[in-house]
Amino acid sequence: MASNEHQNLVDALVKAFINEGYIIENADSGVYSRPTTIGRHEPDIIAKTSNGLIIIGEAKTREDLNGETSKEQFIDFSSRVMADGLLKGQAVPFHIVVKKEVADDLRLILASLGLSNKIGNIITIWTL
Repeated sequence: MASNEHQNLVDALVKAFINEGYIIENADSGVYSRPTTIGRHEPDIIAKTSNGLIIIGEAKTREDLNGETSKEQFIDFSSRVMADGLLKGQAVPFHIVVKKEVADDLRLILASLGLSNKIGNIITIWTL
């Protein structure tokens, strides 16, 4: 069961995605069906752009930020590429939403996993 904080982060990212013009395919939020597993884990949100590019969204609280599952998700979700169609081979954007006060911790964890170069490129960090 997700904490209230985690649910609020997921809901906020769903709203942000809709505001960006993304189509929500699945989300652990509201009326949407839960996302299916991508790699080893299930993300919080799967959306698509108008041209069909998949977008992965994940919410993290301070409590689960440094866990082994989160680290696996950061690695897995930031290394996905489109499998077919016109966008075959294109990197799948990965969005992570956290509270403002843990954004620096998130950056340090991503750096420890060798993912710093993907921040602002493949990985987008949202804060509340």
